[in-house]
Amino acid sequence: MLYTLSMLALSAPALAVDYAAFRAQLSAESGWADVERKKLPDVGEVLVRHKQILGVDCLEGSTAAALPADDLLAAASDIPNQPSWSSWAVKRSVKLTGGSTGFDYYQLLDNPYPINDRYWFVRATITRRGEDRVFMWEGIDPTTTYASTVADIVQSFPGAVITGVNVGDWTFTPAGDQTTIRYRICTDVGGSIPAWAGEFAARTTLPTNLSDLIREVRRRLGR
Repeated sequence: MLYTLSMLALSAPALAVDYAAFRAQLSAESGWADVERKKLPDVGEVLVRHKQILGVDCLEGSTAAALPADDLLAAASDIPNQPSWSSWAVKRSVKLTGGSTGFDYYQLLDNPYPINDRYWFVRATITRRGEDRVFMWEGIDPTTTYASTVADIVQSFPGAVITGVNVGDWTFTPAGDQTTIRYRICTDVGGSIPAWAGEFAARTTLPTNLSDLIREVRRRLGR
């Protein structure tokens, strides 16, 4: 659901983000503007919308599929197995601590040269809101709790850049034999990528994220 680090950069103010403010505006239905409707093979139409929150470009992708909401939620929150079905070069996807309703994890995306690799540490929550099944996350500062893991990333992937802002959610709403799938994310990828380039990349990858998830759930269900 979307990426030359020094130890000094790890303590940068970008990691001290007011995620409550982001979450409130991200969840609000007002302010979203349609970007495009993109038809994907075997998936159908994906609506992409845009909203700027606290100076960060946020995106939403939505579609519907004849798949159970619980199975979609299970796949979206199955962090360790994401590299096996994601279209993107996810080099690491590691669940760190927690249980079935909430946990910390980190992921590292292997970008093609000359773009630096990106990684993020987030805290995830799995919950229900009425009929909605929701998998949400927000960035955390890993420099204290996961300092040794950060050190390993920096050593193993020289030049990797940590994202400054990362907050979003998958929401799955059942309606008859269909489930409405919504993916929302605000991310500031950090580093030297221009804001317009980062947003363009996010807009092009967002429909693929939904497509990947739908295809994986179909595979798990043998469809």
